[in-house]
Amino acid sequence: MTKAVFETATFADVIKKADRVAPSKGNAFDKAAGIIIAVHPGDEANVVVRATNLNVYSMEWVDFVELSGEPVEWRIPSRLFAQVIASLPIGTGKTVTLEEVTQNGKTHLALSSGRTKAKFNLMQVEHYPAWSAFDPTNLIKADNLGGKIAQVEWAAAKSDADSQLEGVHFDGEHALATNRYRLACAELHIPDLPASVTVPAGILGQILKQTGEVMIGVTEHQLLLMPDDSTQIRAILYGGEYPKVERIMNREYPDILKVRKTPLLEVMTRATAFAGADRFPKLRVFIGREEIAVMMDNEEVGLLGDVVEVAGYATHPRVEMFFTPQYLIDAVTFAPSEEIEIHYDHENPSRIVYIDGGSGYEVWVMPRKANQVEQGS
Repeated sequence: MTKAVFETATFADVIKKADRVAPSKGNAFDKAAGIIIAVHPGDEANVVVRATNLNVYSMEWVDFVELSGEPVEWRIPSRLFAQVIASLPIGTGKTVTLEEVTQNGKTHLALSSGRTKAKFNLMQVEHYPAWSAFDPTNLIKADNLGGKIAQVEWAAAKSDADSQLEGVHFDGEHALATNRYRLACAELHIPDLPASVTVPAGILGQILKQTGEVMIGVTEHQLLLMPDDSTQIRAILYGGEYPKVERIMNREYPDILKVRKTPLLEVMTRATAFAGADRFPKLRVFIGREEIAVMMDNEEVGLLGDVVEVAGYATHPRVEMFFTPQYLIDAVTFAPSEEIEIHYDHENPSRIVYIDGGSGYEVWVMPRKANQVEQGS
């Protein structure tokens, strides 16, 4: 029977990333649940962990301590397996052993690490999606790609008839994401990018390293990524033209205030807790008299108001705006600078608000009407 031994810390990191890619529900779960561990003992021994949600296809070669037996592929429930691996002790000399065993005519995957023992039922491999490694020869450099994606992908639509809005768009100069009510933009210079592309949001920012160089390539239907020599990722490209967002990327506003990120996040987060079970909460924001005040009221929970002082700014009378609270919280959370700028028009409080988070990170957020329910968020 096949047996593989890994350093626990190394193996846990690989499985954690694979679990993030593996689907947890929906059509993708029906077709591609779990992860694949392909074990190939022999003269060119290697172990490859694969996972896909049918939008992103990840494969990573794993260093091993020991390998024996016949070539085999194990398909394992990803979430449970990842939780068990993550709970194992790590450190110098700590290892985890996987071994295929057959009992009563049924094959299982046995795990052992120190005195910890576990046994996993294997899933059928036959219908799991298959894909191959790509040739990295002609890939180009993209610096800090993972961090830039993570900065903006929160602004993409969670579900939309136009799949473009569910993605992150690269145009060679910026990474962009929008759901029509919010737009996040981060500088991302890829001079050799052959064409603008849009890739699925929600996964790449989690599995790519936040800083450093990533090698990428573009095919007709996929973005190819190599964050390191042992990992290859394929991401589908959304077809169609990305929305023309330049028209709302206005940076000229009559009013500006500067505020520290941390206290602003604190007051918004406290207020949002009062949303209760409201599916479409509205955060009331008052700007003026050298203050930013926030308020959230809920008939079932109560009411909370809080204030951040912005001495020297917003000296005009108070104006009131309504926002989807998570939009503002996310916009501020991903700002790389502690001091951010908020640009607005106190004479037109329904105008889109522009936030400059420093280091090329920018957000435009549309205020809501008092009774507005947003779609496609």
